[in-house]
This record gives sequence, structure tokens and C-alpha cells, in this order.
Amino acid sequence: MEHEPASQAGDPVCALDEGVRRGTAVARRTFVLFGALLAAGCAASGTRKVASSRLPGPAWPEIPDPPSEPAPPPGAVCAPAQPANAATGTPARGDVCYGGPVPFARPRSMWARGFPDRTQMDPMLPPRYITIHHDGMTPFYGLTDVETRGRLELIRNGHRGKGWGDIGYHYVVDRAGHVWQGRDLLRYQGAHVKDRNERNIGVMCLGNFVEQRPSEAQVEALNRTVAQLCAHYRIGAKDVYTHREWKGAQTACPGDNLQVKVRLLRKGGFKAELA
Repeated sequence: MEHEPASQAGDPVCALDEGVRRGTAVARRTFVLFGALLAAGCAASGTRKVASSRLPGPAWPEIPDPPSEPAPPPGAVCAPAQPANAATGTPARGDVCYGGPVPFARPRSMWARGFPDRTQMDPMLPPRYITIHHDGMTPFYGLTDVETRGRLELIRNGHRGKGWGDIGYHYVVDRAGHVWQGRDLLRYQGAHVKDRNERNIGVMCLGNFVEQRPSEAQVEALNRTVAQLCAHYRIGAKDVYTHREWKGAQTACPGDNLQVKVRLLRKGGFKAELA
């Protein structure tokens, strides 16, 4: 007859087995507790030190410096900073560089004394045409910036007197061959051809070319300006008009003496070195 294993407390073998079992349990509990404390201690204070002593650090990419202000485009003209002028109501401003479709044009801020009335202007749609004008006032022979700025302000005031928001032309070419920004082409439709202003860029040459002739520098600058606009907006030479060439809106503008020049430039495709 088989007997059950002995389990008496006084049995030395049983006592040894029981001690081993208890010691093992205590050891396991101690190991788990010690491990938990060790883990808590690493998480609180020693994780980075332990990790960095055993594993290589991450390969952090170099952080580039903040980008600087973009340089103005080649040929751009910058108006220098100026302090506030209480007499004219002009606020202080920093350097201004005009980088629009004609980057060599002098910015509007270099000549205009006031701000346009945005409520009286329509937004510009993608251009499809260019129209060339003269100012049609008394003959003008000025070559200095002072004379040109005075003429521009005179034209602008005349246009404002008609209820327009600003000077009606987008670009103006003076007799010295300088190009000036008029109404902001990137924002506003012009006011220069009756019922034909939509998608139409207005370029005007200072002077009255019924009574005088454009200067050579003026014609060259006109050619360069129109070529720049044609390239920028992909406008063909056939879509470059003079004011008198628009049906239903004909006037004497731009005068016979400039009309002849425009025909020659158009025949040549308004080829010029671009900015």
C-alpha cells in the first residue's frame, strides 16, 4: 500500500524543502521590489546618463540660421528710408524695393505724396493687353527727378479730380529714360481707356507727342518696359495697342510722333534686354 509523502514539521527533509520555498518567494519579492525602485530611480534622474554611457547619441541635424530678407531682383530700384513727415501726413518707412513685373521701375513711394483711394478702384485681372499713351498736356522737356515727380503729381491730382482712385496708368516713362510705377499693377485695374480697362496694362510716356517728339532714351525705355511686360504675362506684340487703336475709344493719344515709334517697335516684336 502506497503512503502519502511525509509532511511532519519535525521531519528535517521537509523543513529544508519548506525553507527553500520560503526563501525563493522572499527572493522573488525582493527582486521585484528592488527592480521597481531601480526603475523609478532611473526614470527620475539617471536615464540620460545611463543611456549615454551605453549607446551613441542621436544624430541631430544642424538647425539652419533664419533666412535673411531676399535680395531685390536685378535692376530693381530702392527708395531709401525716410522719417515721418507731419506736414504731408507721410508715415515713417524703411527701404522700399519694387520687385513687380517691371523690377527696374522706380517705386510709387518715390514720387506720390498721398495714398490711393482703394474704394474707387477695381481689382486687376490677369493681363491680356498693353496700351501705350502720352499725357497729352502741355509739352514736357524735363529731365530731372524733381521735374518728373512734379509732372506725375500733377497728372495724379487731375485723375483724382475726376473721381478716380489714383493715377490711371500702371507705368510712366520719363524723357530721361526712367520708368516709374504708377497704379499698382499687381492689385488694381487701370483707368486709361474708356470701357477697355479690364485686363489692360496702361503705359504712359510723359509729354505731348502731337506737339513734340519723344526722346531717344524715352523710346528705348518704353521698348524695354513693354518687352518686360510681354515676357512676364506672355502677351504677344499684336496685343499691344496705342490709345487711338481701340475701337470706340479713339483719341489723338499718343500723338503722331509717338504713334510712329510704337509701330516700329511692334513690328520688331518689342525686343529688348530683360531684367
